[in-house]
Amino acid sequence: MLFGGFNFEDRSPLHNKPKQDQFYLETNCIVYLFEQFLPKLHFDDVSSVQFECYPNAELACQPVIMDGLLPVTIPYDVSDFYQLSDLEKKKKTLDLMMDGLQVICKDKGWDEEPFLYAYQKVVEKNYTFKKTYKKPKSSPNRKLKAKIEIEIGIYDCTASLVVEDKEQKYIYSEVLYQEKPRFDLLYPLLGDIKWMSYDEVRVHERKPSEHQFKTVYLQ
Repeated sequence: MLFGGFNFEDRSPLHNKPKQDQFYLETNCIVYLFEQFLPKLHFDDVSSVQFECYPNAELACQPVIMDGLLPVTIPYDVSDFYQLSDLEKKKKTLDLMMDGLQVICKDKGWDEEPFLYAYQKVVEKNYTFKKTYKKPKSSPNRKLKAKIEIEIGIYDCTASLVVEDKEQKYIYSEVLYQEKPRFDLLYPLLGDIKWMSYDEVRVHERKPSEHQFKTVYLQ
């Protein structure tokens, strides 16, 4: 099975559904950042891992359930998470992931090296997800390039149009979309970049809505 990634779940009996959803969203930035440094992984019976945080539990893998989902019990009271600063939340998310991965690697015989490498890269990036999405597009006179930058934080996920010159010097940027920290909400909105003139750029949505677009005027 091709491995698809991770997610967190709050299993505290004291938290309602909106509060549990908040924990899932606020851990996504580190999950996405960690995943982008992993190679393509294949496992016999696992296609995704769900870290389930319970207060007063024991760290353990559960049996693989439907569609290759592997639940991992993490002993953590999520109420403590909301007392942390934003950077502390990111660090705690990474620590919880590594706790879970340690028991998975032991129980299922997975190689630890790809996960240790991803861990180091997340630390090197200062727990910050920021990347260029798609290839930059040159202006008609070839003097400028437009690109889409994705930033995923604790509370939101933004897509910005960034314009640079040939020396990669910043010229202009504008936020196109801002959503909850889930990249799948942005993905349908980020299609082709088209220069309409030397100071007008359009970002089209993906099919079947490619006729929809946002226009940016360089100021």
